[in-house]
Amino acid sequence: CQWSREFRCRSMHLVARTLLAGSCDAESPLFKLDGQADLLGRIWRYVILAWAHELLEERISTQSGGADDIAFAHVDNVSFPQPKGRNVNMMPFVLGDRTTLPEELHDYWPMIATCLETLPDEELLRVGYLTVHESEVRAGASQRRGGLHTEGFVREACDASGGGGGGRCLHAPHWHRWGLGRAMDHGRFEGGIFLASTLSDTTQLYNVRVPPTLVGRGGDLDHLRPTPDAWPGAGQPRQLGPKGGAAGNAHEVQPPWPARPARHPIQPQASQLFWLTDSTPHESLPLATGARRQFFRLVTSAVDVWYAAHASPNPLGVLPACKVVSHDKFTGKAPLFTGKAPPAEPAAAAPTAAAAAPTATAPAAAAAVNAAAAGSSASSMVRSPSLAPP
Repeated sequence: CQWSREFRCRSMHLVARTLLAGSCDAESPLFKLDGQADLLGRIWRYVILAWAHELLEERISTQSGGADDIAFAHVDNVSFPQPKGRNVNMMPFVLGDRTTLPEELHDYWPMIATCLETLPDEELLRVGYLTVHESEVRAGASQRRGGLHTEGFVREACDASGGGGGGRCLHAPHWHRWGLGRAMDHGRFEGGIFLASTLSDTTQLYNVRVPPTLVGRGGDLDHLRPTPDAWPGAGQPRQLGPKGGAAGNAHEVQPPWPARPARHPIQPQASQLFWLTDSTPHESLPLATGARRQFFRLVTSAVDVWYAAHASPNPLGVLPACKVVSHDKFTGKAPLFTGKAPPAEPAAAAPTAAAAAPTATAPAAAAAVNAAAAGSSASSMVRSPSLAPP
């Protein structure tokens, strides 16, 4: 009715109200849009996209270079173990306790220890999440998630409240943490995500921490991709000095002096371990030619949700210290029964509550894991030698 239309117009955004009111006013040039709901919707989406680009460019142009602005950093160069076809995703384990990792992943402990050296001591007592992916990647394909995105997100990928898709809204929108992350002193970090691979130029990082209001479903940022003023030029490796060593900070460009924030994307090279926040845009790039690739990722403890349908349970019984859900994160639906029996647990393993009841949050079990970690012997709490500043 006319009254309800006027009420909705008064309670909505000024620009949207102007569009709708003008389409109902015979004296307005916008009256030609009367009854053209699809066209109005398209215009509105273009308006929102223009605002998003302006906000992003403003965010990038006002970066001061302080700790709160650092989106990523080059931690160190690492050595990968020999590949064995391993593939685990977000497997929970106590960060400072190697004995809480399955033995077949112990080859990656030196890389994990390098990450831990940059974190506060108390973080080592908490549950973190390990991803290892060793596989052949065909030409033109990316091994990991393609498309510009952040790991943290406001709305789930299955959330249909933002329009489009066949999913459903399961939770009120809020920032779902996926490691958080803040740079502290030089070479020290609070939370965040560590990643590395054995192939150069297969990951691309963007030097900005995107405000949550600009992040799409499941962290999607492809709507911000056509922003040439914000991210000019093609991706480049981090800057090297005249002798081939790392020069300055990975997120800065120099000379000329003083160093300034890099505006172009940065592409980590083989075996370069990078740290980033869960609001840092990044993407896995397609390979020009097929090759074997090893990928390593360590997500620190600040994680809000663990997707049992997509993640790897720890056969030693270590549980995620966060909310555990069983629905598919892309559709919002419960996973279909595949007809395959679940893998048998080792006889000596503790009961795995995440596998037995994947929808339970298991806060008591997670607390028990942290308590056990706090009482671990010094021999299992591993710290590597101090890292040289990157």
